[in-house]
Amino acid sequence: MTDPAAFMKQAAPPVEQELPPDWWPYAKELPQWHVWRGVSGRVYASRRRTSPPVVVRGEDAVDLRDMINRERSKMSEQRGRRVE
Repeated sequence: MTDPAAFMKQAAPPVEQELPPDWWPYAKELPQWHVWRGVSGRVYASRRRTSPPVVVRGEDAVDLRDMINRERSKMSEQRGRRVE
């Protein structure tokens, strides 16, 4: 039988990759969002520690920022408060 802790270390995601350079201007504005570029060239973002998970995508960094702000507005309305 395998040690569960050893298995989890193997299954852990790789160390966070560098952010796409075109996202750098917005990274400080939205630090709670994990951003990456997909194989197709689209840019994706997920909000950490949300349930259910929140993931948005955009054609470029500006589109992604707009999609994140749209999602933040929806989350704020659902919770009745401002979401970072």
